[in-house]
Amino acid sequence: MGVGDGGVVKGWLDGDECRFVGEYGRAWDGVDCNEDGKVRAIALDAANLQGTIPPEIALLTDVENLIIKNNPDLLGEIPHEIGNKMTQLRQLGLYSNNLGGSIPKTIFKLSHLVFLNLSNNSLTGEVNWEEMSHHQKKIERLILHNNFLEGSIEFHILAKTPLLLLVLSNNQFGGYIDESIGSMTSLEYLYLDKNQLIGSIPNGIGNLANIKSISLDENELYGTLPQTMGSLANLKHFSAKKNTISGGFPASMKTLHNLETLNLSRNAMSGHLRNLPHMKSLKNLHLYQNGFVGSVPETLFELPNLEVLFLSSNLLTGEIPPSITGAQQTLKSLYLSDNKLHGQIPTDLCGLYKLEDLFIDTNDFNGPLPTCLGSLSNLKKIYAFKNRLTGDVPSVLLNLPNLVEVGIEENDLSGGVNQVCAWGRGLNIWADCSELEDGCDCCERCCSDVDSSC
Repeated sequence: MGVGDGGVVKGWLDGDECRFVGEYGRAWDGVDCNEDGKVRAIALDAANLQGTIPPEIALLTDVENLIIKNNPDLLGEIPHEIGNKMTQLRQLGLYSNNLGGSIPKTIFKLSHLVFLNLSNNSLTGEVNWEEMSHHQKKIERLILHNNFLEGSIEFHILAKTPLLLLVLSNNQFGGYIDESIGSMTSLEYLYLDKNQLIGSIPNGIGNLANIKSISLDENELYGTLPQTMGSLANLKHFSAKKNTISGGFPASMKTLHNLETLNLSRNAMSGHLRNLPHMKSLKNLHLYQNGFVGSVPETLFELPNLEVLFLSSNLLTGEIPPSITGAQQTLKSLYLSDNKLHGQIPTDLCGLYKLEDLFIDTNDFNGPLPTCLGSLSNLKKIYAFKNRLTGDVPSVLLNLPNLVEVGIEENDLSGGVNQVCAWGRGLNIWADCSELEDGCDCCERCCSDVDSSC
């Protein structure tokens, strides 16, 4: 392990690593020592380390905390000697480097480990869960995300540990999430996203009484959401986007009063949007690219904390309910694109004074763009293309101070756009330029009936 220019280890090799002589001297940079003059901790963050971790580091047998992170030129494998000799380790963090090879099974023999973070490397192979079952009685945080680890996850072994945090995201783990996950009763944070897990979400997940956050995104999960999810009283974040989960929301989910983020986008869910208005803490609701039907529930806008509502690419029908004004103090992003909504764009939208993103494109709205949309001073993006809108585009809308993107193509609008060109605004506008009475000399993209790319 070489030392690059600068970094926290610039002062290394300048005397003893633990140089305590009364009030004079100090230990090497990145090193902390105990009262006996022995190295107790090593922390080398962004130290421009190069080469490999030498096995001789294991000669520091009194080290309790070993953290080497953010050194992209640090290569090679993790020395197995660390697990054989550094038996006092409580925290081992070798993350955000460029380490490769498999995780030595000796690492899991470190019986005092409370924290193990090997994330953001290029580690391969399977995790030796069996070794963990024999020795890991204290581990609370296991963080292995952003590697190339594979094999199944042995939840029945992990259930024997006091884990609070389990992060295995963005690897190549496969197999099922079996019922034994319900025995991990101390768990508070579970991140299994971006793997190759299959099967349904087990009923046992409802036994995770302390769980606060679950991420199962981008796997190959299917089946319905388990009724037992209603037992997760402390759950604040649940995300399982980009799977093939089907069915609707279990009635039990209406008891999730602490849930703040629910993301089930890009699945195969269906049915009506029931039970959601009972989740009083919801801030972010992402359900795009599913098969939900029926109208947008009026009671949805009674949620007192709702900030983001993303319902695009479903089969929703009806009109935008006037009750949407109930979200005027919180709603920042409204995505209703690619549904079957109809009617005129209601002036009730104009009361959403915190709104930044308004996506109502690819529906069947008719009539004019309400002039009062020009009162939405925080609006940054408005997409209303592929509808049957008519009339002029309100100048007060195009003159909004924070507006940067406007998509109004494939409508029957008659004019009002070209005036923005004279203002020298930095707007990105997509429009049917040739069909507008005054054209649009500064549009980012001019669309026509024969232009399939718009």
